[in-house]
Amino acid sequence: MSEGSGTRLATGGHLASPFLELLPITGAAISVFDQGRRASLIDATDPIAARLEQMQFDLGEGPSHDAFRTAAFVSVPDLAATERWPVFLRSAVELTVGALFTFPLMLGAACTGTVTCYRTDPGALTDQATDIGTSLCRAISGPAFRRAIVLAEHESADHEAPIESRREIHQATGMVLDQLDISATDAFSRIRAYAFSSGYTVQEIAHAVVSRRLNFAELPE
Repeated sequence: MSEGSGTRLATGGHLASPFLELLPITGAAISVFDQGRRASLIDATDPIAARLEQMQFDLGEGPSHDAFRTAAFVSVPDLAATERWPVFLRSAVELTVGALFTFPLMLGAACTGTVTCYRTDPGALTDQATDIGTSLCRAISGPAFRRAIVLAEHESADHEAPIESRREIHQATGMVLDQLDISATDAFSRIRAYAFSSGYTVQEIAHAVVSRRLNFAELPE
């Protein structure tokens, strides 16, 4: 995924729209990061949300970077009252943004991206709203990651892998399915997410699973 590739995305908010519908926010954007910490914007509810993400990609700072690095929720209820990310904040204020809330996108133990919500007026999210946002992230993490894979220009098609590697990937998928009691689709997404975030290939992760050096049930949540 190339830095700034979010410019290819037409804002419409199919994945991001539930955040707008269920949280007291003005807009939201979803980004997925690769192992080099380069981000791709894959959905946004409006141009300002998309622009906020693009500025973070360009500047290399902001709540999305912090949430991805720490795999933790980042809350900035009043942009005028914080000194974090000074260059990014100057640009954000010019967009009439008063508060930012960024949730990590988790697939198992792997943080694969973020959802950044903004609103024009300052003010913190309630605990209930934060819990809703976290639940929404769990629901969209798989689809968001799969969309990012489709958009990734450098990603090789699975059928190009040698037949032996494909067999091992299928075997590993079955093992992760059994370990976590999830569907095959979700099991394969977990393998790809772990590879994506750790810098290994899917084939390498599959081999580690098949050789029993990696058990997804033993990874921290």
